[in-house]
Amino acid sequence: MATTLRTPRLDLAAFVLEDAEGLHALFSDPLTHTFVSGPITDIAKTREWIARRREAHECRGLAWYAIRARSSDVLIGNCGLFLGRTGDDPEIGLEVAHRERGHGIAPEAAAAVLGEAHAAGIRRVWATVRPGNTASLRVLDRIGMRLHRRDDDAHGELLYLCADLGRLGS
Repeated sequence: MATTLRTPRLDLAAFVLEDAEGLHALFSDPLTHTFVSGPITDIAKTREWIARRREAHECRGLAWYAIRARSSDVLIGNCGLFLGRTGDDPEIGLEVAHRERGHGIAPEAAAAVLGEAHAAGIRRVWATVRPGNTASLRVLDRIGMRLHRRDDDAHGELLYLCADLGRLGS
């Protein structure tokens, strides 16, 4: 996948270690980083996260991007692909700063990442999300991801959504 993507309002660039401070502002914000594990308080963990994403890009071609508004160049979110619970097919993940939500940033960035995945020859992308995360479910619906199955893990019900990228452009 490319190291940079551009949309009408956003610049997406594969993370570098110099992004740690900006990313950590998102990861440590309890209103933004609402994953099961909660906010990340140690910047060293944020740096490790970036290092793992860079390694995945170098070794597997899967990119994770810092999202910046073109008008301000401030890091306002992150979005990318990773190998997770879905076997050989990558998952998409995204996060937008709480203060920036509701402006269409998440679907714009996620659509750019899916488009790049398609261009890179990836045929299918998954997303896993909790049923109560209605905002993420709306974003995933807007970018064409559809419910494939439901499952349970240690934290409760988990929805598996899928996008068949082989159908893009056809």
